[in-house]
Amino acid sequence: MKRLDTSAVQGMKGALLIKNGDVTTCELALISNMAAFVAANCLDYTDGTNTVDPSTVYQVMISDGNTSTIGTYSVDEVDAHPRYDPDTYANNVALLKYNNGSQVEWKNYIAADPNEWDSEFYVQRTLVSNTTTSSWNSPQVVQASGSAPSGCSSASALYAANQVDFMCTTDTVSEGSGSCVMPYGSVYGVNGDNLAVAGLYSHSMIIGDSLCNNQGVFNYYTLLSNYLEWGGVMAQSTIYLFAVDQSYVNNDHANYTMNDPTGSTVSGILIGGDLYAIPTASSSASSSSATTSSTSSESSTEPASESSTSEDNESSSSSEEGDENSGKSSNHIAIILI
Repeated sequence: MKRLDTSAVQGMKGALLIKNGDVTTCELALISNMAAFVAANCLDYTDGTNTVDPSTVYQVMISDGNTSTIGTYSVDEVDAHPRYDPDTYANNVALLKYNNGSQVEWKNYIAADPNEWDSEFYVQRTLVSNTTTSSWNSPQVVQASGSAPSGCSSASALYAANQVDFMCTTDTVSEGSGSCVMPYGSVYGVNGDNLAVAGLYSHSMIIGDSLCNNQGVFNYYTLLSNYLEWGGVMAQSTIYLFAVDQSYVNNDHANYTMNDPTGSTVSGILIGGDLYAIPTASSSASSSSATTSSTSSESSTEPASESSTSEDNESSSSSEEGDENSGKSSNHIAIILI
């Protein structure tokens, strides 16, 4: 079977989060022209709470997939997952609503079942001059080399306890001509000719001092499939995913949460959020939502809990939407068979 070329990403709409007029590294998983997922650690919060700070102004800047901008929209509503943990980055998802009053003009599919994927594409979207008037660089894309690298579990107790909810890679993008690297911003699932966004960058464990001086960087991506029902409730709309298996059933519990991490992790620096806010990540850094912390071989005293699981086709699929392609659906999820 011919493998899908990484250039296929250029046909997929993408987006970045804008905060108070500043471009961030935070990529979005577009649901439609009116809603998107973003990592919760890209947002600002009222001190000591999980309440999103209402004084921060958010916008969504959407590309055509390559170098042109479709539009920049003010965010009307922001909802972080109620069980988002800013210390561990568990349940690191949030829902943005924008372009209210418009009609649904297009929608994206979500790639939901890693067992069906031939491979994964890690994608980074950036602007030429990091301003909202700038054009886009062509996406940087790398195809996953296979199974998760050794060391992913030892570098993150959260990943070790929730491997169904994460992708892990050591792949990074070089920044300029120096030794600095950056994680990719999103991950896409590939099945034959079909391509769709599957998850968003959550956090990294740096073995070393920084993104510019390290012996390795483990990057973790929150898969969205278990949060689609919650996202549909927040967006008050249907979220579409694609599947090959006609018997595939996606989690339909809006209160799904990750297991609590247990066990030890390697010593390193934990980072996440808008990485432009980390001086060693970019000389153009200017934001407040990046988070960094040092970790040592400490373990959690909390026991692991069971997860609560008791118009345009924006996958690059040739299949048409319609009742004949619909699989089992929940109140807010529609499964499109390919």
